[in-house]
Amino acid sequence: MMEVMGIREDYGLLTEQRVLHELKKRHLPCRHRCHIDDLEVDILVGERICVEVDGYYHALKGKISRDAAKERSLEARGYVVLRITGNDAKQRRKLREFADHVEKLYRDETRQQAAKPDAPLTTNIPGEALAQLRVQLEQDKVKKEKKAPEQKKLTDEELFRKAIDDLLKRGRK
Repeated sequence: MMEVMGIREDYGLLTEQRVLHELKKRHLPCRHRCHIDDLEVDILVGERICVEVDGYYHALKGKISRDAAKERSLEARGYVVLRITGNDAKQRRKLREFADHVEKLYRDETRQQAAKPDAPLTTNIPGEALAQLRVQLEQDKVKKEKKAPEQKKLTDEELFRKAIDDLLKRGRK
């Protein structure tokens, strides 16, 4: 294994694993090294909480500004970004406090979503994925229009429901 200045290259991964383990112990839905459009987040909790584990290299020149730009981009897309340092992740008390905070945010988010029963199904779908789905469904619509009379323009909710119906039909075959 390669070492750089006495620090193993898997150091960051081990620290992320420690945080991930603590969050999973609380039965939080977590995805490790998840991609959101063109960005990679260390841990995605639920649909909207990004956990970034900042090791020693996050203090290097240039990395600070890239991290800040990444955070602004994620927040602009509706995500909450939480950071924990590698040193804090190694301290059991601080790691538990951080996980308590993440769990509270996740539970609050889940309660808010449950309180909105009339919220559209597309609420938690990332914008880019919804746009791709819209393009695909519109292309399908154009093909069908050549064979059938003109139909009204579909809303995001209708497009999403249609995509689910199409997937279910394919699954039954």
